[in-house]
Amino acid sequence: MQKIVFAIGHFLEETFKILSWMGWMPITLISLLMGFGLIYWLGLQGKYSRKASKEGTLI
Repeated sequence: MQKIVFAIGHFLEETFKILSWMGWMPITLISLLMGFGLIYWLGLQGKYSRKASKEGTLI
């Protein structure tokens, strides 16, 4: 059991070393992805709102 826990710990330690080496790149990529997703979602929401308004089903 101890070998498994230590193996997981070593794996996580190496993973965090890679993340620290990458600097701000992961944060920047995640932020850009979230921004593009927000723009896409707002575009779809506007389309659905216009359709609902036209059909008279807008709540």
